[in-house]
Amino acid sequence: MEKEEIIVDTPVEYSGFTVIPVVQVNTHCFSKKKRVSAYCTKNPLFVVIVKENDIKAFDMDGSPVVIDELIDAVPGLREMI
Repeated sequence: MEKEEIIVDTPVEYSGFTVIPVVQVNTHCFSKKKRVSAYCTKNPLFVVIVKENDIKAFDMDGSPVVIDELIDAVPGLREMI
């Protein structure tokens, strides 16, 4: 069984602004006979920076991302902002 989802990770507050990481979590679970094995990976995709009334988002290359599109695509992000 494999499961992949994009989630909002734990925000970090620092010196008047908040950094919100958006990550992709992959979960893999296998069973064979009486054995079960599983592993998970977490990969950063975007970072959202919130400072008072200013919100910016960037991908991991540092390229700007349209925040409205990201908010629509990532569950829970709107509530964090």
